[in-house]
Amino acid sequence: MVEAALVSHPGRVRPENEDYAYHGQTSQGYVGIVCDGMGGAAAGEVAARVAADAAFEYLLSASPELDPPQLLRQAIQAAQERLLQVAQQHPQYQNFGTTIAIALIKNNMLYHAHVGDSRIYLYSRATLTLLTEDDSLVQQMLREGLITPDQALHHPQKNILSQCLGPNQQPTPHVGQARLRSGDVILLCSDGLSNLLSQEELVAQLTQAPTLSAAAEGLVVQANRQGGYDNITVLLLRPAAKSPTFALPMKLPPTKYLIAGGIGLAVVILLVVIFSRSSPSAPEAGDSDVILLTDSTETQSASEAAPSASEGLPAPPDNGYGTPSEQAPPPPPVAETPQPPTETQSASKTSTKTSTSSSKSEKSGSSTPNKASTIEIIVQKGDNLTQIAKAFHTTRSAIQNANGLSSDNLRAGQKLSIPVKGVKTHTVQKGENLSKLARQYQSSIEAIRRANNLSDKDEIKAGQKLRIPILE
Repeated sequence: MVEAALVSHPGRVRPENEDYAYHGQTSQGYVGIVCDGMGGAAAGEVAARVAADAAFEYLLSASPELDPPQLLRQAIQAAQERLLQVAQQHPQYQNFGTTIAIALIKNNMLYHAHVGDSRIYLYSRATLTLLTEDDSLVQQMLREGLITPDQALHHPQKNILSQCLGPNQQPTPHVGQARLRSGDVILLCSDGLSNLLSQEELVAQLTQAPTLSAAAEGLVVQANRQGGYDNITVLLLRPAAKSPTFALPMKLPPTKYLIAGGIGLAVVILLVVIFSRSSPSAPEAGDSDVILLTDSTETQSASEAAPSASEGLPAPPDNGYGTPSEQAPPPPPVAETPQPPTETQSASKTSTKTSTSSSKSEKSGSSTPNKASTIEIIVQKGDNLTQIAKAFHTTRSAIQNANGLSSDNLRAGQKLSIPVKGVKTHTVQKGENLSKLARQYQSSIEAIRRANNLSDKDEIKAGQKLRIPILE
């Protein structure tokens, strides 16, 4: 199992979020993808989403016997071909493009590939290592010794890429691999984070945060404090720690001691046999004062009248889908042919997936359980089923079935019933925030916001009542 935390934010300057990220389990291993789109007029958002979905879809269907580095190259090529198809069908996307960074966790190895300037870091033993090299003009100048690292950090041409995915590109992916150790964290991010935070600031957030979710949120908050000039996306992955196996060397004693021990054991067994035969036999039933109790009609009927062990016990908990609660791998994304966009992407996307199976008992915050297995939300401008399904850790088909939808088309203001594990009502206490409530109730920040029609700019206040969806 891999613990994951994803936060995507438009930043403080740009009105739209053209970043897109996805993560989930495949037959190849656990996969994380971050794309940073470009092209303007929401075309960048389309390019990033199409590329990420196409790459993940390829990894879901590919044979697990393929060599991982070659597999990642082919996944990026599949994303490039899908972008070409979309550009041919929609002339307004002739100039769109996107970066892509893919991490594949398989056993104790990390395989990675990228095109563009979205980055992949490995945080291990309090040390952060950059595994990728930007495909940018500034990086090329730095490599050739034309500028210094300090000049590269704030160079005015930092946003010019030497290659990316898109209709007029012939990208060559960079691939690599690294061995993972217990407790390692993989960081995938767009340049909206790496251009604003130094190596030391990244390490500080990863070291000080109590949870992976808190670390992802802290990184985005810090980037916004330092300008937030671009869209910011952070995806953190931490493989489950494996229990160590100890093998102690065993040395046999000398042969003479083994022989002596065997003789001693034989003598003890012989004495036990002789003693058992010489011991008095058990008394006959008629000569003893022991009263034997046997089953009678009364005792039998009394036992039959007692309720069975299974009667009166509550039924096993149901997760809202008719099966015992068990975390299932995320559904494969369905690649959609995008239509000319008329709406902008939601301001913030947050999803958290943890390997923790249950949370500790909630603090006294006047929470009232609700037996409902669905929660009603209002479709916002720019929403789609894939986006909503990820926010609530469910599937597109589950939402379609719950609402009787025959297509993926949604309209702003439409009401949707979302299947969830349960719903609770919580009265906000002083000092609480959405991140704390999401951890406390096994939910996500985005799901709580949508369930209460909150935007990413709305702050909760003490005494406010919130509906908390309990997610799978």
